[in-house]
Amino acid sequence: MLRIGLLCIYLLAYPSAAALSSADMVLRGGTVYSMDAQGNRYSAIAIESDRIIAVGNDSDVALLIGETTKVIDLDGRVIFPGFIDTHIHTMDTLPLLNGVMLSPGQSADEVLAAIKQHAQTFPEQNPVLGSGFLARAFGIDGPTAAQLDSVVPDRPALIIDEGGHTAWANSLALRAANITAVTPDPVPGAHFFQRDELGNPTGWLVEGAAIDPVTDALGVVSEQTLRDRAPAFFNDMAAVGLTAAFDAGMIDTAELGMTVAQELAETNQLPLRLVGSLYVNKPKDLETAHARLSALRDTYNHELFSITTLKLSLDGTVEAKTAVTLDPYIAPEGHEAAPLLPDEQVFNAVYEAYSLGFDLHLHAIGDGAVRTALDAVEAGQQAHPTADVRATICHIEVVDAADIERFGDLGVVAQTTPTWFEYDEIAMEFLGAERFEQLYPLASIHRNGGRVTLGSDYPVSWIGKDALNPMFNIEMAVTRQRFGDPNYPVQARASERLSVDQAIRAHTVDAAWQLRMEDTIGTLEVGKKADLVVLAADPYVTKPHEIHKINVELTLSNGRLVYER
Repeated sequence: MLRIGLLCIYLLAYPSAAALSSADMVLRGGTVYSMDAQGNRYSAIAIESDRIIAVGNDSDVALLIGETTKVIDLDGRVIFPGFIDTHIHTMDTLPLLNGVMLSPGQSADEVLAAIKQHAQTFPEQNPVLGSGFLARAFGIDGPTAAQLDSVVPDRPALIIDEGGHTAWANSLALRAANITAVTPDPVPGAHFFQRDELGNPTGWLVEGAAIDPVTDALGVVSEQTLRDRAPAFFNDMAAVGLTAAFDAGMIDTAELGMTVAQELAETNQLPLRLVGSLYVNKPKDLETAHARLSALRDTYNHELFSITTLKLSLDGTVEAKTAVTLDPYIAPEGHEAAPLLPDEQVFNAVYEAYSLGFDLHLHAIGDGAVRTALDAVEAGQQAHPTADVRATICHIEVVDAADIERFGDLGVVAQTTPTWFEYDEIAMEFLGAERFEQLYPLASIHRNGGRVTLGSDYPVSWIGKDALNPMFNIEMAVTRQRFGDPNYPVQARASERLSVDQAIRAHTVDAAWQLRMEDTIGTLEVGKKADLVVLAADPYVTKPHEIHKINVELTLSNGRLVYER
């Protein structure tokens, strides 16, 4: 009966076929986790061109093996749907790839020493770029240009913080951008230049509109850089099992980045599916956002690369003191962050998105920003009850208990990055113990009917390049501890840990729903696209703190073998 059923499925999927043709590829002798609603498992899978034509046991799928079929014996290895990164910045990573990679765990002295060593090792790099440091390591007011001058005195330097919402410039970089005491803050209170008592910029640039003049003046983004580095970076993504991703904003690279991604897609050199967005974090840019997104959606609509979504940044980060909270910060005492986009404009922008049918991706880290995002989505839904719009709130670092059920009630996706789930001493210091207990309530959102998805937010990373690897995200969603360390403090609360199955679904089937691709990818079913990953070990039976060690053996994207270990 199983064989008859399998043949029927194949013929229904390909009604023009007079008889069974040979598969292009068969993988057999392992465990195939379909991740479908029933949790079906098989031992073999067959692929023709870019689609799955059969799943079943080895003997059933053997019917599709012909003379030209590539047969891969799994030898007990496991297959999952290809992993999906639901929040990454692909093109914006490229200019930083050859810069100094820092760590939030480094002290101020260690950061300075690493930058000095990098600058001396690469004297040809001008400007000196880097990323990943923790601004708090330099004190409550952040780092200064003078400190950076002490290690890079001979050329401009710009170092992006671990959250991507502040940057550190030396004096030559400030001079190149003509930023002085008389330069007005781009958006006072939200996007600004940190200043000393005399009003002079200190070198710490807070939020995007304050960073942009420096990146522009230094020519950080170039067409040649993007073209040279994009193929290798996308191949690195394929090597960790990623077959699709949501780009949450080509902020610095903008349409130049989109153009390069489109060219890679059209020449079949893009080894994964990339869904992009129009990023907005400044009030003035909202005036034309919907018209721009409409044009971008028409221009970039390739199967492998498309622009579909309006990305709004409502606030910044806790460590930059720009996360919007319901109550003031504990430290600095009484501090209240200003929203990057005023609430009224957010409501209007979301309302318009519902009227036009644009999907939404809303950056909200503080509980105040999360509340605003949920309120705006609820208002948009009430005003347009028949609109087909999918809304995601990303990061959700602090969520008030009263808002947890609303994710499920409103059908809003809760998206975040578990590789950040190391014990967050900064959140404890700035927000206090009560809000510390409200960090990343993934299991509670899931229990209350919400859909949870996971992504890397690369290059925003607490763990370096390993953050690209979904196995690290899956492990840390399950443990809420530093990867590989069962003795590390648990990021509150332990009850918010996901199961292994929930974490994998957050990187596959639920992630596909966020990207509006659930009918195409996300599960291994007949008729769907052949996006899959072969793992060396089964995460379901691996010790939780060893999941990150599981190697990707093979990645297929759209039926193409894009990585083989």
